[in-house]
Amino acid sequence: MLKTYYLHGFASQFDTTSEKLKTLAKLGPVYGHDIDYTQGSEDVIEESLDKLMQVNPDLLVGTSMGGWLAGILGAESGIPFVAINPVADPGHTLRPWIGQGVDHQGQVYQLTDEVVSSYYPFTQYGSGLILLDKGDELLPWKDTVRLLGDYFPVHSFEGGSHRFEHMEQALRLIREHVKD
Repeated sequence: MLKTYYLHGFASQFDTTSEKLKTLAKLGPVYGHDIDYTQGSEDVIEESLDKLMQVNPDLLVGTSMGGWLAGILGAESGIPFVAINPVADPGHTLRPWIGQGVDHQGQVYQLTDEVVSSYYPFTQYGSGLILLDKGDELLPWKDTVRLLGDYFPVHSFEGGSHRFEHMEQALRLIREHVKD
């Protein structure tokens, strides 16, 4: 049984009732916390590192901004990570969301230019696996392959979306990645 720490994306929350997390739980218990990406990157990293070290997981899994964060935390902690449809350059990708917005739970947030500028590109270190849906409507999968493919194994699934529709098919790849 793998102890997994899950890191959700921007304007989302840790939701154990999501199908993605229910599927991931087939590998073992899944932990996580709500992450406020409207804080600066160092605050997000420090808070997340503190929380995951309390769990001492075998694996980090993150989606979108959580994929970026999983890479950073995996490189810092030495814990293997899986980044699903990750944001490879958040300082660029988050720019359109600067200002006031509403998250997926209906809560208002404020994202500043200063905060967006604090986010740096995806790590080139650590034991990572990148999983992509070619149908991702927010992050072109070919750009992610171009930016991260020289550093990590990448597996791309036909179709899907930014939410990632292939978690069930990805379980075998995740198990193999952690074994290596």
